[in-house]
Amino acid sequence: MELKTAVLFVSGSLLALPVLAADPNRIAPKDAPSVASVAPADEPGSRLEVSGVVYAADGKTPVATASVYVYQTDARGYYRPDDAMGNRNPRLMALLRTDGQGRYSYRTIRPGSYPNSRVPQHIHYEVTAEGQGTRIFEIVFEDDPFMTAKIREDAAQPGSIYALQRVTPGPGGVGRITQNVVLTRP
Repeated sequence: MELKTAVLFVSGSLLALPVLAADPNRIAPKDAPSVASVAPADEPGSRLEVSGVVYAADGKTPVATASVYVYQTDARGYYRPDDAMGNRNPRLMALLRTDGQGRYSYRTIRPGSYPNSRVPQHIHYEVTAEGQGTRIFEIVFEDDPFMTAKIREDAAQPGSIYALQRVTPGPGGVGRITQNVVLTRP
């Protein structure tokens, strides 16, 4: 994977951030569904449903057939059964394509923090569409015991790598999150 640097002007500061070129293994096939299961029904952990709409950079126009790649750890904080940091080939992942109205959804479990760390629980996102830029970020959870004031502050900034979310209760004790995505300009 190619590593580039983007220079951004955020809140009066210049930031140099790495930008990852699109990995073809993280782009959904053209016929990928808009609904998926990231975690099987028998996966240990608190059940979670995530849904949203992918919008063009204008923040108003839904994008049909956008590629949505999500991945996460299991409830123990492991990407692979024998490798907590095996995020290049995660066990819990999905490749989705948004429907005609830009919608997507998936069922999963709430991820765990990395073992022996204070890293907040998170779900990784890589979202892209033809004619649009790529948006890479992660959902973090409002009630996570490892949530810091700095991450909360960063999450409040436009284009942040964090999307701070509150889990709302749904039927049968399943938590729910709405995660809309605004793509960047190409």
